[in-house]
Amino acid sequence: MRRTLPFLFTVMVPLAGIQAADSSEVPPPKELWVGFSQVDITPPVGAIITGPGGPVGTGTEDPLRARAMVVRSGDRKLAIVGVDLVKIRRDLADQAIALVTGQTGITRGAVLICPSHNHSSPLIPMGGPNNKDYIATLPKLIADSIVRADKALQPARMSIGRSLVYEGHCNRRVISKADGLVLNVWLKKLDDLKQVPQVLGSEGPTDPELWVARFDAPDGKMLGALVNFTCHPGLHDRIKIHTWSADFPGVIAEHITQAFGKQAVCVFTQGASGNIEPPVMWTPDWRERSAVFARAAVDAAKGAIPVKEPVAVDYARRDVDVPRCNAETQPEGAIARLGWRPESFQGAKRTAEAMPRTLNVPVNAARIGPFAIATNAGELFVEWGISVKKRSPFPHTVLAELTNDCVGYEPTELAFQHQGYETLAGVNFVSPEGIQRLVDTAVELLNGLWEADGR
Repeated sequence: MRRTLPFLFTVMVPLAGIQAADSSEVPPPKELWVGFSQVDITPPVGAIITGPGGPVGTGTEDPLRARAMVVRSGDRKLAIVGVDLVKIRRDLADQAIALVTGQTGITRGAVLICPSHNHSSPLIPMGGPNNKDYIATLPKLIADSIVRADKALQPARMSIGRSLVYEGHCNRRVISKADGLVLNVWLKKLDDLKQVPQVLGSEGPTDPELWVARFDAPDGKMLGALVNFTCHPGLHDRIKIHTWSADFPGVIAEHITQAFGKQAVCVFTQGASGNIEPPVMWTPDWRERSAVFARAAVDAAKGAIPVKEPVAVDYARRDVDVPRCNAETQPEGAIARLGWRPESFQGAKRTAEAMPRTLNVPVNAARIGPFAIATNAGELFVEWGISVKKRSPFPHTVLAELTNDCVGYEPTELAFQHQGYETLAGVNFVSPEGIQRLVDTAVELLNGLWEADGR
């Protein structure tokens, strides 16, 4: 059963905490410096693509890139790199960060490596022999993008824009009236009225905010932008067409370049999208559907409001010990009720059971003026991302998931009660208590950055 998209409704709204100013009111940009760069990270033909069955990549539809930005104000430098990958392992992130600190002086806590969670990219966490050589090149390629951005630092002006996008994304968990538990929207079981006579709506919300932090040279030409949106990149049809693609984040980058010039680099960070995806996935018209988000990003950039200087730049990182999931107590029948064979996830469950009882997980927070970024290393459910925004002291906050590590799905307490794919041991690794601790840590770091600025 194919689901269709609703009518596009994109809204531009005023932003709190930003003072509109004409060019005569903005001081000369002497304090904020920004540099951008991008490096090709497209894998070779023959590497394994992320997803069921592990298809072999046969070519490139659009290249994968590491797009980096470095911002500096005073003696504080922050590096954010968006990579067109499904995930980044902790060891790879640590290697890249070590290379950056050795070549630039940017500190370990100031580097955010943010995968877009692109599913038309190479299989990273498990790797495999086909991907081994390619994966070994990633730390240097990612580090090179940051080093080049650092060398490109120049005076800049910052503006912030937002679109509210109500098309093209949905909460992928619906409640079955039969047992009061969750089924994921892609399950074939949902099309059988005998098994599922009725569903009681989605389990939770979506997040319509698409943010753009825009950085311009003194002459007004855009240098680049930081973009954040909350939706699984699963539009490109990598099921039938085994080619590399950056999916909708790549289309956003293309539209930004078309609108503002080839020098404009778009650094994309993924929001808390563990339970958010497009209503139609793996579709031939993926570029047209991606254009919904891309047009919203261009609109947000064009309507962005200048931020008056000085623009504070700051960052913090804390590596947190959290308890792993209690894989041994997974409810009997949790796999079978989804319509899958019980043995299909037994290997994943054994992997979770074999993990250390305590996991060490990085959490970062950063600020660029009134705009804040909090990170999480998992596929965080949207409710958690919204809670971070609500609790943040900053006027404008985004959540960047899967940053500097990958620790599986991080559902809410209610979602664990409702079961569903994301709560299965082997795709979930962190306990509910641990997820709460990671989210609380992000908020604590945000509060520390806010207070450090004397507010």
